[in-house]
Amino acid sequence: MTGKRESRTRRAAPARTPEGIRELDRIVIVLQENHTLDNYFGTYPGADGLSGRAICLPNSPGASPCTAPFHSPTLTPRDLNHNWAAAHADYDGGSMDGFVYSEGSPGTMAYFDRKDLPRYWTAADRYVLCDRYFTSVMSESAPNHLYLVAGSSGGVRDDRVPVPLDVPCVFERLDARGVSWKVYGFTQWYGSFRYVQEHPAVRSHFATADRFAADLAAGDLAEVTWVIGAPGGDEHPPKSVAAGSASVADTIVNPLGMSPFWPSLAVFVTWDDYGGFYDHVPPPQVDAFGYGFRVPCLVISPFARPGFIDHTVYDHTSILRLVEDRFCPGTLATRDASATPITGGLDFTRAARPFVPI
Repeated sequence: MTGKRESRTRRAAPARTPEGIRELDRIVIVLQENHTLDNYFGTYPGADGLSGRAICLPNSPGASPCTAPFHSPTLTPRDLNHNWAAAHADYDGGSMDGFVYSEGSPGTMAYFDRKDLPRYWTAADRYVLCDRYFTSVMSESAPNHLYLVAGSSGGVRDDRVPVPLDVPCVFERLDARGVSWKVYGFTQWYGSFRYVQEHPAVRSHFATADRFAADLAAGDLAEVTWVIGAPGGDEHPPKSVAAGSASVADTIVNPLGMSPFWPSLAVFVTWDDYGGFYDHVPPPQVDAFGYGFRVPCLVISPFARPGFIDHTVYDHTSILRLVEDRFCPGTLATRDASATPITGGLDFTRAARPFVPI
């Protein structure tokens, strides 16, 4: 069993965004679904994962029978509970030992490896893996989606998003600066912002996930792009993790890498929430909403340090902060104002390197 560890409530001042971000003409954010760092990269060499740890979580509160991490026997895992109540029960005040009995399934302890996720592991080999990237809210999808573009969820802590949602969003800031942007894939929650509701023309910035490939092939890539769920699958259980990862590689990352946009591009591939899967690192509690559990984040760019594991503490607002610092200076909320921009794995002192497919 794991011992109780205290989660810190204070953060160091965010690192300054390097001047080199001006080298980035395009930023692409890919948001997949429902997997933790331990679930996807728990045995990745050099990452703070499961390897070398004696972990066995109780099957019931205070009981001695326990379940240890195990390699997943399936690429289509069961959908586990991952709402606000379940997440806080899993967290168990920072003990990180409630997962098995809270989820009611040993499947929470399953993990995947290189054989299951060769495309993602290859991306980590050739580019950057962040192993201290936390979700913004200790809950399910919607509030985390909102933090990614607003630095806040407006108090939303589950998947019930009001319409209109009275929270400032980065879309309005980008428009005010004349910066092009587009959202592909699942757009319901981003379409809920009052700014989008009251400006019908903004709807032209939203498209289906499969439209991304056609736009890119036509040389049409916005300065800031979000792909909310790859066209071949968003990896939300019970969807195939292999199909989703292959789609991210073959329909998004590799086409971007082989496009004229590559020399001035940064691609971030991350996951919206933990999906009920175990992670051993207690998330720092910076306020009443989060952080939530760690998820993977891959940084793919000609400026990415090859094979680098970035141990800097980030959350979804770290990507937002980078977008703001590069394209629309200023912040939207307390979280993005205090976030560390996700640049630790980028080296702008060296020339852009050629694309290496994943």
